[in-house]
Amino acid sequence: MTREDKIDITTKGLFLGLILFVSTIAFLLISKDMQNLKTVGTFLIPIVICYALVGMLIRWMVYRSALKKESNHLFSGVASYYWVCMIFTVISVCAYFIPQAIRYIVLINAAVLLLVWVLDYLYLKNIAKELNSGLKYHRVTLIEDLLARPQTEDMFMKEIEVYCNKNHLTLEVIKSGIPAKVKMDNTPYLVKLGQYYSMIGTIVYTLEFSSILSSAAGSKN
Repeated sequence: MTREDKIDITTKGLFLGLILFVSTIAFLLISKDMQNLKTVGTFLIPIVICYALVGMLIRWMVYRSALKKESNHLFSGVASYYWVCMIFTVISVCAYFIPQAIRYIVLINAAVLLLVWVLDYLYLKNIAKELNSGLKYHRVTLIEDLLARPQTEDMFMKEIEVYCNKNHLTLEVIKSGIPAKVKMDNTPYLVKLGQYYSMIGTIVYTLEFSSILSSAAGSKN
């Protein structure tokens, strides 16, 4: 885990914890539950710390599942959202056995967490669609999202190989490294490591495939 990853897990985890805490306060205000609002006020600091730790734990779990994607696909990609739904169902069942106020708070937090993940998924899907919308017409640049940042050049080249295998493309490595030069289906590409921020502020790393021939032609014009 790099220093950048640790900062990302901490800051985005704190932000996620803040969202969950605010959703709890909003629910108590809307329901006019003054008794539990007073309880929250009395134990404000411990409660805030707990939400912060929960947020960072969730971010860490997402990070770990991304690292294990090659050996275990049950917790990556679209499958992760099925797990979220399953966990949401389990929480709903367990909530039956806890006090009503806590039950509603847990359900509200679970619903907010699910909403955040769904919105983030739709946002990333839309971004990928926009970035690749001109590919079939121009063949200039292709963006492929990664679940985690490649830590070494070998891991970077492995991601390129995985992409080519997934899309049934032939691969010839001209120059290894970051960036790399490759041929996919006999078309030369410069492959860079890119990144952008998702809707909730998490860093999404990408492979950027730029057609070398197209770039050269564009510079001459």
